[in-house]
Amino acid sequence: MQRFLDDIEALVNETVDMGNLASEMIEKSVQAIVDGNVELADEVIDDFARIDRYDNEIEEAAIRILTIYQPTAVDTRTVATILKSITYLERIGKYSYNIATATKYLSEKPMFEPVQLIQPFGEVAVRMVKLVTKAFEEKSVDDLDKISEMDDYLDKTMREDLIKIIDFINENEQSADVCTYYISVIKYLERVGDHACKMAEKVNFMVTGMRARIE
Repeated sequence: MQRFLDDIEALVNETVDMGNLASEMIEKSVQAIVDGNVELADEVIDDFARIDRYDNEIEEAAIRILTIYQPTAVDTRTVATILKSITYLERIGKYSYNIATATKYLSEKPMFEPVQLIQPFGEVAVRMVKLVTKAFEEKSVDDLDKISEMDDYLDKTMREDLIKIIDFINENEQSADVCTYYISVIKYLERVGDHACKMAEKVNFMVTGMRARIE
């Protein structure tokens, strides 16, 4: 029994580490593109290999636990939540990677005013990933409403920001190539928020045994 508990605890800790890395990658990728920092972008690109490794190792360990042991309903929910969460976290890592590769491309291009829209948008996405990782670690649903509110903010702000960028392109045709990347980055960050919401739904199920939509 103790071996089983130790294995579950290790699995939870690894998932928390993966969540922390994912939020760090988003944070660094946003800073990289806003500052045009290629070195920071390279760090994010290198970090994606770690995210991928977490994904594979945690999945293998989770399947082994389900195969070897006969976990209770509560523990089964924990393992099931982990299996879904690592998928969401891997995708968040991939979006960070995409932003980092965009940074490298844009490093040889001029910056335009709409780049200023990215940082505040990204800060909310980072906060969502940090909150859901904390909720998972603490087995708490207390902050899940905040995640839903922040997702509403991202959805609303994305629509507003895209209009601003398109208007800027119409007035500054030479910015079209660069600003199209800004649009992609904002969409990536909005999807980060969506995946944080999906993970929050799984955390809610893990803790309460009840399913709820968080969006």
